[in-house]
Amino acid sequence: MNISLSMRIIFLVLFISSLLVGGMLLTVYKLKIADIELVVSERNVSEIHRLATELELTQQQRVLGLEGFAARLLNENGELLDTQVLKMLLNQPSVAKDLFPDGLLVFDANATAIAESQFTEGRLGTNYTDRPHFQRAQRTKAAVISEPILGRVTGLPLISYLQPVLSSDGDILAYAGGILDLANTPLLKEDIRSDFENHAITLIIDPQHRLFVSMRERFEKPEPLPEKGTDVLVDAALTLAPPSILFDDQQRSFLVATIQLSSLNWIVLRAIPYSEVIAPAQASFRQFLLIALILTVFVAIVGVWLARSLTQSLEKMTKRIEEMADDGLIDEVFPDKGNPEVKALARAMNRLAKEQKAANLAVREVERFLTNVLDSASEISIIATDKDGVITVFNKGAERMLGFSGADLVGKETPALLHLAEEVEQRSAELSAALGYPVNGFRVFVEKAEQNGAEKRDWTYLHKTRRPIPVSLVVTTMRNDTGDITGYLGIAEDISERKRLDKMKSEFISTVSHELRTPLTSISGALGLLIGGGLGDLPEKAQKLLATAHRNSKRLTHLINDLLDIEKITAGKLHYDMEVQPLMPLIEQAVESNQDYGSDRGIRLSFISGDLSDTRVYVDTQRLMQVLANLLSNAIKFSPDHDEVRIKADVSDTKVIISVIDNGRGIADSFRGKIFQRFAQADASDTRAKEGTGLGLAITRELVEKMGGRIDYESEEGKGARFFFELPIVHSAVVLPALPTTNTQAPRILIVEDDQDVANLLSIMLNEAGYQVDVVYNGTETLKAIIHIHYDLICLDLMLPDISGLDIIRQLRAEQKTSDLPILVVSAKMEEGRLSLNGDVSNIEWLAKPIDQLRLLDLVQGQLTTQREHGPRVLHIEDDADLQEVICAMVGDQIEFISAHSLEEARSALLQAWFDVVLLDIGLPDGSGWDLLPEIRACQPDAKVIVLSGTDLSSHQLERVELALLKSRVSVEQLINEIGFRIRKTEK
Repeated sequence: MNISLSMRIIFLVLFISSLLVGGMLLTVYKLKIADIELVVSERNVSEIHRLATELELTQQQRVLGLEGFAARLLNENGELLDTQVLKMLLNQPSVAKDLFPDGLLVFDANATAIAESQFTEGRLGTNYTDRPHFQRAQRTKAAVISEPILGRVTGLPLISYLQPVLSSDGDILAYAGGILDLANTPLLKEDIRSDFENHAITLIIDPQHRLFVSMRERFEKPEPLPEKGTDVLVDAALTLAPPSILFDDQQRSFLVATIQLSSLNWIVLRAIPYSEVIAPAQASFRQFLLIALILTVFVAIVGVWLARSLTQSLEKMTKRIEEMADDGLIDEVFPDKGNPEVKALARAMNRLAKEQKAANLAVREVERFLTNVLDSASEISIIATDKDGVITVFNKGAERMLGFSGADLVGKETPALLHLAEEVEQRSAELSAALGYPVNGFRVFVEKAEQNGAEKRDWTYLHKTRRPIPVSLVVTTMRNDTGDITGYLGIAEDISERKRLDKMKSEFISTVSHELRTPLTSISGALGLLIGGGLGDLPEKAQKLLATAHRNSKRLTHLINDLLDIEKITAGKLHYDMEVQPLMPLIEQAVESNQDYGSDRGIRLSFISGDLSDTRVYVDTQRLMQVLANLLSNAIKFSPDHDEVRIKADVSDTKVIISVIDNGRGIADSFRGKIFQRFAQADASDTRAKEGTGLGLAITRELVEKMGGRIDYESEEGKGARFFFELPIVHSAVVLPALPTTNTQAPRILIVEDDQDVANLLSIMLNEAGYQVDVVYNGTETLKAIIHIHYDLICLDLMLPDISGLDIIRQLRAEQKTSDLPILVVSAKMEEGRLSLNGDVSNIEWLAKPIDQLRLLDLVQGQLTTQREHGPRVLHIEDDADLQEVICAMVGDQIEFISAHSLEEARSALLQAWFDVVLLDIGLPDGSGWDLLPEIRACQPDAKVIVLSGTDLSSHQLERVELALLKSRVSVEQLINEIGFRIRKTEK
């Protein structure tokens, strides 16, 4: 709407005037209403107190008048006058007769009416003993006022007053009674009130009997009070509501006040209609409103005159400016005339004319520059859109990349035309699931950019010929000076060549994985066999050369593993087999595995920790061992000769911090930002002095973070370094014995003994004999441990705190898994235990306390000795003959190895003999090892399958076999240990 300045000023003056007047009127009105409410409320309270006082005095007058009348009913001898005299007395003028215009009565001592001042047929001779107020008067011998009642003879609503007439001995001789007919005689006399008080409502209520004493209208019979919630005035009276405003069910409002009479306990309520209360204030306000409107009109007239005088010159100048703007030039000089405001505007317009010329020139230069930039970016697609997604800019690079011309798309299409529909739908589903609300259409491209300022993501563009083009697209928001979004900018780079190189790199990595790591495993295993003396003693020079070759083969293996791991991490393809594991055995195993790494330089490893027995973490065991190995090897590498590397574990309620501390030369502060980057080393010369690729810490950080942890370091140059990482603790209600970490071929024994001293003694004896030992102290822990861990023998006490040892034996024998598990009972009540079992179970030996160590070891050895018709047998399915020979040579005669180089040979072997373990390679000349797995399960159901693979396996693949090992991560020694462990499980 185009409104002139003068009109805006007029409207502003009118608006402000109206606002001020309206505010004043509203304030005055509220003050008037509040003032009149206060005045009337105070007057109402005063009036109800006056009414209550008057009612109290009236009642007292009636009681006193009746008392005086009662005194006249006795003669000089203190006896009741006879009936005729009483009738004459009742008809004589008296104060009592004036106070009780509806009648005076005399009752004998038995409450029978014997005389009356006004004749009512049938009343004389009527007995009123059953009336409650007669009973109260008889009981109290004092004056009594009844509640509103219905006359027994008259049938009219009335209030009865009684005054007992007493003898000198205090006996009741008669009763003097007075009657008020509520239908005729008001309790209070009418008086002159103000206009609005003439409509006031006065209620008198007997709360004890829930009856009206006085109502808004006359009533013909005693009226009971209505139910609660029916009449707001009655409810207010019964609750003795303070002075306030109430609304009834017809939305009528009343100003009420209440009071309770002290003598009768009656409640008096006085209510004035609220509309009549505020009527005077409204009348006064109307007068004030009229005056205010007159003043407003006057102010408006003055405002119009002032506005016209101020803006007339400005309107003339504005008209001239508009005429000049239509011509597109502001060259004419404005005359410096008129009031100060017009002069200032003329000077400003003259200055603007000069600056506009310079600004127009600068804008044209910027436009030419931006056009050149966009056109020069011929290898980059730059597409801009408005807020609704309609394309506004389509540069030469976009035209070259996509085959469209800017004229085809600008102002007509959205970027959706350039994308794969399936890719957009997939991204829409991802964003909707992540953000919790639907993200569709053009919002798919810009939602994240709006939240984060920019988003970089790989997409697939479609050429005009519908040929797909992989691009890396960066989307940013365009905003104005106030921060509001005006559009979006998408800058895309064709990454077809990068994709091709990535594919080549993946194929190369696959080749390295299969063609390089497999022979390296054979070479390293063969060298290890020679060094270990597996083929006899070697000359000292040959021993040194072989040791050097073995060490460098391992170094080469580690180098390849680091390169492959960092590539998998980059591609997001590194597999994690996360499980809840006890931490202590993992650290001990890492320390033991790396103990020899610095032994040639005299560097020792020491482990310092608190109680980690109950500390469990959710990790991939293999990846955690890799983390510890990287940190330990780094610390050893940079430690002085004959020094010590410390491993420390600190436990809190929610996390454990594992530190590796060395006393090397430390790390410079300038290197802190690069320490966890790939190929980072503090000094390039270190590549010669110290082994390593510079990938170890980068891999370590990725592994720790993927397992939910955090890694960092502390260092002071020249004083060593402390690398530490945090892992969240997993709290578990049951802490089971740790999984085996070393010497997996040694038999594993579970000691069940509630006496800790005896348990420690047994543990020491069996450990010294070379056995692996776990200890539990009650039957519940025993049964839980048996479920999770394979044991070769149980050393059992019969007297346990929760479950009898005999019951444990019976439960073990009832389960197929443990039906033949050897048991050695060590108990002071050995004979009683034998009698209780009575030969029902087998494969049990007995040893009485105190313990004879030699006898203990003899019994354990006898129980663990099993006779088989043949030795353990392994089918090794592997196309690399060298690796087969190395493994077979290292095992020697302990295990019978059958080799198969293809699926066909493996199928034939499976049908000719049974096997304890099948060692399976996945990549075979005539197919995949996975194809053979169902046949192995069918014809060799008890055989344990170990997959030896060159690449990571998925979780689904891992679930199909007993064990999966990476060729790059497992040594030949570890492989043989795992084979032996599975053979023992098969034997059980």
